[in-house]
Amino acid sequence: MDWGTRSNWVEDIGERLSTVVAVFLPDGQTKKKERTTRQCINQNIQRLTKSLVNNSQRDMQWQTDFRSLQALLRLYASSVPGDLAVVVDKIAGELLTAIEKPVPNRQAIAQQLGALVDCQ
Repeated sequence: MDWGTRSNWVEDIGERLSTVVAVFLPDGQTKKKERTTRQCINQNIQRLTKSLVNNSQRDMQWQTDFRSLQALLRLYASSVPGDLAVVVDKIAGELLTAIEKPVPNRQAIAQQLGALVDCQ
């Protein structure tokens, strides 16, 4: 039984490794990019939420920031994988409701923001 030369073995192993890298490397890069995007969105959600809690609701900038936060939360929900989108929608609704109150409950808002971070 002939097993072939070492050079044939090395060549075959190299071809198989390059195939594995070609198949799985783009998927890993895509997931990393998606995770980075979700982290950026989450940072903007955190920043806008702090701004909304610290400013008067009568301020025009507050209204603009609130609409921006709504849009970011929708974007965030669409960027999370699978069934997490439903969870993010629920958390987002609770967060927006807490922010809209005349006197926002900072503890409840912090809990909702923490729950959003957990959904990454």
